[in-house]
Amino acid sequence: MAYQTILFDRNEGVGMVTLNRPDQLNAFTPQMLQELMDVFKGMERDPEVRAIIITGAGKAFCGGEDFKSRAEAEVVAAPPPPTPNLYDGGAYNPAYSNPYTVGSAPTTLDPTPSYSPLNPGPPPMSNNTTESPPPSPYDNPFGPPTGQVTPLAVPVIPVQPVAPTAQAANVPRQTKMSEQIRWAYNPLIKQIRAIEKPIIAAVNGVAAGTGLGLALACDIRYASDRARFLEVAVRVGLLPGGGNTFFLPRLIGLSQALELAFSGDELTAAEAQRLGLVSRVIPQEQLMEQTRAFAVRLAKGPTRAIGLTKSLVYRGANLTLDQALDLEAQMTEEANRTEDYKEGLRAFLEKRPPKYRGQ
Repeated sequence: MAYQTILFDRNEGVGMVTLNRPDQLNAFTPQMLQELMDVFKGMERDPEVRAIIITGAGKAFCGGEDFKSRAEAEVVAAPPPPTPNLYDGGAYNPAYSNPYTVGSAPTTLDPTPSYSPLNPGPPPMSNNTTESPPPSPYDNPFGPPTGQVTPLAVPVIPVQPVAPTAQAANVPRQTKMSEQIRWAYNPLIKQIRAIEKPIIAAVNGVAAGTGLGLALACDIRYASDRARFLEVAVRVGLLPGGGNTFFLPRLIGLSQALELAFSGDELTAAEAQRLGLVSRVIPQEQLMEQTRAFAVRLAKGPTRAIGLTKSLVYRGANLTLDQALDLEAQMTEEANRTEDYKEGLRAFLEKRPPKYRGQ
């Protein structure tokens, strides 16, 4: 059984994830969010994946939430049941054996235009003003947990039977937006940050709203010279999502972050690089080639040391200097016990390039 809204390929130690709804600017649907969580969980456990790239098919990276079905729906329902784990470490669509060649998508796409934050439809209004998110099991929201973590539980939401109108009679039931944030967006963002493998976002086009959050959750961002970045929630009367209220102030400062959130204006790739949102801007036709070259380089490196470095940087951001130095010592000791460290020492003494195995 193949993924329906994303493509996956693994080659030379690099796991390649492509959002595959190009006719809808790769906007998120509940199914896509489920499939992304599944593929990231699989890559986290797969020793053959030592670096990860995420990008979008067609002209967009990700247009954020797809509001078409949500705007049409008039019934509140529980989250969909988890989909079977589809990850098997292989390419799920033979037509995309080369993940960097985007052709006509073999999946069946909705021919009618979808609402997205760039083409918003009216989102539903919630009457529940007393909801508060459950406490996070993560001691440090900027990175992986520091202690024992209780697995995130999917909330059970009571279904309130409402007679749909004739127009909505055939529309799939929708979760409340707050619950979709809790069971899909938030776990996905935490999962990306917690994986001790480097993740590169190859931003090939527009990254808007929660699609921007997906890019900002990644460790490194390379952008096409045609990429655009915007926080568009204000255009439909909502708050920024996908972790943007967390990431943006830390990356570009409070004033710039609030200006983007209040205005809904877009940034060009060059402006995003100037502000520090992306590491480098690359000509469109070279984006995937250069991103892949760097990912392969990381995949050939000491995977455990790179993963521990990622964890140390994110967790250390909210620690005191004393705490950060102590954590650094603990993690260095852990790296010292790896086979890659021993190989690095042997290669140094033998004056040859190291051959790391990610162990």
